[in-house]
Amino acid sequence: MSERITSRRNRLVLHYKSLLTDKKYRYENRAFVCDGIKLLNEAIAESVIIRSALIDERISEELFSGREPRDFRVYTAPREIIEAVSTLSTPQGVLFECEMPAPRKIAGERFILLDGLQDTGNIGTIIRCADALSIDAVICDGCADIYNPKVVRSAMGSLFRVNAVNTKLPDAIPMLHDMKIPVYAARLEKDSADVSSVDLTKCAVIIGNEGAGVRDVIAGLCDGSIVIPMSGRAESLNAALAAAIIMYEMTRGKSR
Repeated sequence: MSERITSRRNRLVLHYKSLLTDKKYRYENRAFVCDGIKLLNEAIAESVIIRSALIDERISEELFSGREPRDFRVYTAPREIIEAVSTLSTPQGVLFECEMPAPRKIAGERFILLDGLQDTGNIGTIIRCADALSIDAVICDGCADIYNPKVVRSAMGSLFRVNAVNTKLPDAIPMLHDMKIPVYAARLEKDSADVSSVDLTKCAVIIGNEGAGVRDVIAGLCDGSIVIPMSGRAESLNAALAAAIIMYEMTRGKSR
């Protein structure tokens, strides 16, 4: 039997709002909030640990076909409370709290490393592309939080499948080298190699901050730098688009 919430000062409501807005609170509780029916279905399909769900009382019975889940507690609330909690202007009426996954070992052959990316949409899109192109891990250093609700939303469920981790790149790069993985920095430099001329079958590539690019100190730890040739007049590509092209080259290289 679900519990009905009627106050915006309810403990669970305040808990959800803090998870959505406070990075420190998220990590203290090892939890994050997702918003939407599709994400809920994907989380259930991927056996994500769901701690609770806050559902618009008008759709709760229809959503679960009259049978509430046994694995997590369901709370219902009037539409106005859902709207007060959600970060969306027109929420679907489904919010749920997921447990952050335990850290996974970095293993495999193809990796994307993010150096100081701050645009949440870029990070979420990169995670989604990594999922689509079977990248083994996305490693973030100094980036916007991967559990920020905007990242979670733009990743569209891929965060449940991709090994996305926060690790300092000066620690990650030597570890990858120990795994015999070459590491390249994506940089707009004269001596950067054309991305199509480099064997990316087994490698890691670093995508830099939207404005500053890959830090010099990080580039100095790499085996070289690569660039996506551009024949037009734009100075650079969006970070997520550049990452997608590079990940595609990794995938294409595997079939060469």
